[in-house]
Amino acid sequence: MRRRIIYRAARVSCCSLMLALAFPATSHASKVAPKKSVEDLRRSPTNDNAPVDVAVGLYITNFVAIDETRETFEVGGFLTGQWRDPRLALPPDQAKSSSNEPETPRTLNPEEVWGPAIEGANTISHTTNQASLEADRNGIVTYRERFEAVYSNAYQLRKFPFDTQVLRFEFQPFLSTTAHIRFAPQALPETGISPGQHTELAAWRLQNLTYTADKLSGDPFLPETHEALFQLTVTRRSGFYIWKIFLPLMMMALIPSAVFWIDPKEFDWLLKIPMTMLLAMVAFQFTIARDLPRIGYVTLLDAVFLASFVFCFLGIIEITLVYLLQKYGRRWLAEKLHKAGRWVYPLGYFAVLLILAVGFLA
Repeated sequence: MRRRIIYRAARVSCCSLMLALAFPATSHASKVAPKKSVEDLRRSPTNDNAPVDVAVGLYITNFVAIDETRETFEVGGFLTGQWRDPRLALPPDQAKSSSNEPETPRTLNPEEVWGPAIEGANTISHTTNQASLEADRNGIVTYRERFEAVYSNAYQLRKFPFDTQVLRFEFQPFLSTTAHIRFAPQALPETGISPGQHTELAAWRLQNLTYTADKLSGDPFLPETHEALFQLTVTRRSGFYIWKIFLPLMMMALIPSAVFWIDPKEFDWLLKIPMTMLLAMVAFQFTIARDLPRIGYVTLLDAVFLASFVFCFLGIIEITLVYLLQKYGRRWLAEKLHKAGRWVYPLGYFAVLLILAVGFLA
């Protein structure tokens, strides 16, 4: 009898265990929330229903060169972009629990998260050395990269070499994302120029970096788009050109004035001096021409060279005229004209230089 009771109890226990494993308790299952579907983070945060506001910043740490001949400039520094993606914000309970703790941004994989497709409209070459993508507890996403790039730029060189130039960094959305991105009206705080020695150039002085966000009208081939524009103002250091070009050129142009102190009879000597200086100025111009910008309009330096050539040529004309006056018995007129050139030539040359300076630099 005792064995039969024990046998029945064992059978009941085994059946109960099998039923419990086969049919879990419905009350426990009702407390477990179903698993949410994974959201596609590679799509726009607004699902392409509205443009995403993107703030950008530019911090220049290395200024390599400005090449007016090729109309380019080369810089290095940091590019920063920031936008809000609500899908990456922490849940309210987690955000509240971590609000008293120091902020530790989460590192994201750029291939798994949406990012604005932005390109440099005037970029010739761009190299990204390091890059990072992070998000904070509120879903603010920040992209940073250290870069080296070469940009094309239009230069206004009419006042060369006393000119000031504006270097442009033009950032625009890629064509397919033009309607999905809108640049913020203000640049990020990470915008400026490093005070380090690597941003100093021997030939240029950096002034200030400004930012504007504009809407560009489309042309027949490109749609209407937005643009984030950084403009860096630079001023040329003119000391090199003053001491190495202008001063020697002025001396060569004034040397022919010595002929007006020589007797008009010495025609051979009178003619040799301006001819020698004229050839010297031609050789001087060929020497420095390879380092000057090749443009289709006249700069201040070009005008000064032209004025110097003209005055040397006028000196030769004067010597020839004095010789002909002496030859045909008008010596008194030849001597009077020759003596007047002692003051007319240098004063006229400096007057022309002053007029050119006012006309080009005003």
